[in-house]
Amino acid sequence: MRIKLFFGGEAITIPKTDFGLAYALVSVWIDGNGFTSAANAIGTIGYVCLETEEVDLGDVDAATQQTFANLHATVVHYDITTNLFVKDGGIATITMTVSVQTGGQLTDRKLQFQASACRGVSVLTSPISFSVEMLQQASPVALLDDGTILSDDVAVALGSQSPSADATQADPATGGDVAAAQTGVA
Repeated sequence: MRIKLFFGGEAITIPKTDFGLAYALVSVWIDGNGFTSAANAIGTIGYVCLETEEVDLGDVDAATQQTFANLHATVVHYDITTNLFVKDGGIATITMTVSVQTGGQLTDRKLQFQASACRGVSVLTSPISFSVEMLQQASPVALLDDGTILSDDVAVALGSQSPSADATQADPATGGDVAAAQTGVA
């Protein structure tokens, strides 16, 4: 089984409140079949635009293969952990969980992989955790130029406009988030 993931998202805390705002876009290609979705929560404060290389998971058991072969209209829970990086050199550990109803109980089926040649930018305060319902994409990843989503120019631009690591930390003096204050969200 081969897998590739693209994730983009940002979350901030509105200054002087405990209320956060977030957006996320996720696309995943499994054996050439693409699925996509969006979310309004990522479970952390920060900014990330992450493209993994295509990772060969080897042979997986038949139940896992069947569960992940077609994710259309399936709720998938993602846990994504990254290092701090800009443009190239990102490392991401990704767990995808699908709960399957069997005999009145939910059974979790997971795909877990690590990608060590990620592109984009990641400035996060903690791991990403969210659930979405996936939808089938019209075109497979093979139709992309060189199999990549982010060109070198786009990756550099993302890195130069992302908040610094310090900017994603809470500002104890105001109870708000420094990144939010820097972006002008009040």
